[in-house]
Amino acid sequence: MIKSIKNRLTQFVSASALLCFSTLVAADAPQDLEKKLTAIDSFKANFSQVITDEFGTLIDESSGYFELQRPQLFRWVVSEPFEQEIIADGVNLWQFDIDIEQINVSSLDQTLANSPAALLSQAQLDVATNYEVAAVQGQQEGVMIYHLMPRDPDALYEVLIIEFNGDDLVALQVKDNLGQSTLVDFTNVVMNPPFDEDHFEFTVPEGVDVIDSREVVEQEPLEAERP
Repeated sequence: MIKSIKNRLTQFVSASALLCFSTLVAADAPQDLEKKLTAIDSFKANFSQVITDEFGTLIDESSGYFELQRPQLFRWVVSEPFEQEIIADGVNLWQFDIDIEQINVSSLDQTLANSPAALLSQAQLDVATNYEVAAVQGQQEGVMIYHLMPRDPDALYEVLIIEFNGDDLVALQVKDNLGQSTLVDFTNVVMNPPFDEDHFEFTVPEGVDVIDSREVVEQEPLEAERP
């Protein structure tokens, strides 16, 4: 699996270099990407993730599975090396570190703002307004690689690379403002699978510590309605 991921990293680097002069880079790349992303109502796949520093040195690697349903519902479950669940229920973002029995909960809108996750989970997309986009064909037939640079100066990352094989989302790479790179390689991809209505709900297990960083925005109006 690591060999596969290293090959993917090499492919991404090669694609990024080609973007400088490739004739495949077209003005309609943002629209093409938006069409592919909009077609993803739901998604599930296994993932392998590798994080490297600005020198390419391995920092961390993990694996698990990812499930998504628009808008703003997803479940990111790490099985190795340490069990962790990150769940977006449409309002809150729950991070459950199972090994230390601790949960962090934050406002989903606050957490997803200016992050790559927003591109996959938000209800409305406007790729051309929010990103500079270029596209290049991958080494295999049917593979397209999209190179995005956010227009927002407050974005948490410099570059986002998205790879599709046909209409299937197969890989993501993010380079942050400190040069750290995160590559996610998807396998066993299922596009637009059905999920139960309560699939992305999260219940706090008994006895687990909860750190709540949500902003309280509704308590005062509720208090004002009391006689």
